Amino acid sequence: MRLLISLALTLFFMGSVAAEVPIATDKEVISFPSKLGTVTFRHKAHSDMTTTECSTCHHTYAAGDPAVKACGDCHIKKSKTAPSKMKAFHLRCQGCHQYTVDQGLKAGPVKKQCKTCHVKE
Repeated sequence: MRLLISLALTLFFMGSVAAEVPIATDKEVISFPSKLGTVTFRHKAHSDMTTTECSTCHHTYAAGDPAVKACGDCHIKKSKTAPSKMKAFHLRCQGCHQYTVDQGLKAGPVKKQCKTCHVKE
């Protein structure tokens, strides 16, 4: 009986984590323009992964918050408390992709070749 209750609670919380905040239609795919070329981030595809929680990337987000802060609110070039957006994205994205590959799973690009993500239009 305890096993059934534990399993039911686990499934309930897994479902609630994956659906914390719905992705706004205009944020399903986000483009980050840069000097090297635009980086396209498939936000909805990443949020649909059952192993990814909003707080994985939105580290200041707490469940139940009405809104998620934009990265640029804190990650600015001259900040003394947070790395720049560019540095934060590189660390977070490349780090997560490498971690995923190291676990034997399929992930996005892991090569540190700029043109893999930065695409000139």
